[in-house]
Amino acid sequence: MKNSNFNDDIGLALVGMVDDQYVVELMVEERHKNVNGTVHGGVLCTILDAAMARAYFGSLPEEKRLGVTLEMKINFLKPSTAGKLVGYGVLTNGTRRTGFVEGVIKNEAGQLVAKASGTMMLLAQVEA
Repeated sequence: MKNSNFNDDIGLALVGMVDDQYVVELMVEERHKNVNGTVHGGVLCTILDAAMARAYFGSLPEEKRLGVTLEMKINFLKPSTAGKLVGYGVLTNGTRRTGFVEGVIKNEAGQLVAKASGTMMLLAQVEA
């Protein structure tokens, strides 16, 4: 799967599948930080959404990879201010139209920064 313009804009690197997990990386820059000097929660959500969605949609045949994130829940566990953040997404259960996914973000020291779960849904077609 290719990177979207939004992922390019924030500097998200799509590593790919590693040991049944989809891996994404982000080098923290000043633009990723909130007014407190820590990585913005929206950036962490983006990392997890990208990793979890690709873990699910990457498991499907290419012609069925049209879908959306139906819902996502995230817990912010440790603030980050610098270095590389690595997101891991894994498909834990799939049905004909949905996939349940989980993900984590770790910092360079291997500490857990955030944890999430979500549901991905296949679309029958795109409506304008």
